[in-house]
Amino acid sequence: MFKFGFYEKEITPPLGCGVPGYFSIRRGCDVLDRLYARAVVIEESGKKVAILSIDGLHPKTDVCDEIVRRVEKYTGITRENLMIAFTHSHTALPFRFEGIAFEGDEIVDDSIKGYMDVFPRLVADCVTLANLRLKEAVPSFGMGEVQGISFCRDYYMKNGTPQTNPPRTSPEIVGSVTESDKELPVLIVKDENKNPLGAIIGFACHADCISGEKLSGDYVSILTKELKKTYGEDFVTIFLLGCSGDVNHFDVSKASDASDHYVMMGKKIAAEAVKTVESTQELKEASLKASLEYVEIARRAVEEEKVAEARHIIETVKEKKGVKISADNTDPEQYKLAMAKRLVGFLDSTPEKLNVPVQCIQIGEFTIYGFNSEIFTEFGKIVKKGDGTGINLVATLCNEAFGYVPTRDMFYDTIYESRPGSSRLDKEAGYIMAEKLISMKK
Repeated sequence: MFKFGFYEKEITPPLGCGVPGYFSIRRGCDVLDRLYARAVVIEESGKKVAILSIDGLHPKTDVCDEIVRRVEKYTGITRENLMIAFTHSHTALPFRFEGIAFEGDEIVDDSIKGYMDVFPRLVADCVTLANLRLKEAVPSFGMGEVQGISFCRDYYMKNGTPQTNPPRTSPEIVGSVTESDKELPVLIVKDENKNPLGAIIGFACHADCISGEKLSGDYVSILTKELKKTYGEDFVTIFLLGCSGDVNHFDVSKASDASDHYVMMGKKIAAEAVKTVESTQELKEASLKASLEYVEIARRAVEEEKVAEARHIIETVKEKKGVKISADNTDPEQYKLAMAKRLVGFLDSTPEKLNVPVQCIQIGEFTIYGFNSEIFTEFGKIVKKGDGTGINLVATLCNEAFGYVPTRDMFYDTIYESRPGSSRLDKEAGYIMAEKLISMKK
């Protein structure tokens, strides 16, 4: 018999903290939706496994290591049995906390640094508190599908070259490079009296619907709120981001999106989750397994001329303060400068070989496959095909992040995700990780 324990803890940082996801420092000035860490602990025959989902952009080794140490100290759950996943919201917690607000060279508010120091303890305690709430429960699985809110962001153009996020409604667009994964795996957990306790849900779409400087977990925040309306305020949703390195919410056939687009997305996913729950099937096997392995992957190769060009840009282009920088910005020189700094910083700080984590958790016949990094859609499809059961969830941004992992045929200068600095691993990285994950299921 399984035991499950769920817990969620608010982790909204102080105002003035850095808002992640772009090239310019944004300062958190308000809160649209509170940020959370959410955890589930599963026990079967004395073995325990935990999943921790955090409203943040990227996991990083040093932060995850601190979380693991505290979790193991207070629960006994070891590293291989703990999955730490980030939802990748671009308006949540900053990447490794370096994007904090600055005025000149001084931190605006010392409380921000204090928050950074306490953060690993806050989220680790979420696992500990879930562990204290273990009770006998029954998991059931179902697979839904959500149409019309996730789109591949790389498109073939009439000139024969693929391009990331081309201008909306452009007559030069031929069609998308691939189709997004619209599946919605749902594992709902109910106690012995059929009361819903929580769920593990996955969906593949960048949580990047909101711009500006207001903190939010994006559509994930709305999803969790909506499910509480159906199942009660104590219901905890563990959200795991699917393979969406090349997927966002932009429908290029439309000129723009509504300002509350993320609300619509969250509600639509929640409605499909509720519908899916009605037809879920109880897991037949009462078994629990987890494994965490590391594969060695070479650093992304970068042509010498590109490195020389980047260093030249850094030396000759003067940085402008207060400019919002993005790939479609009206100041292309500032965008080039930001990308040049990213490339040089990557080369200066990244070894030639990297140990890359992949994780597999089996709850009965339900399997969660955990990629690190921002993985292209195709690799999730490869893993699902290799699994062959249809009773699974493929997650990304688990335990570490090395940028984007494109397919080998998408390494073009016009593809944002494969530009040096955005993509840090060898062209074969996704295939290596997918093959390893498939082999880890026992």
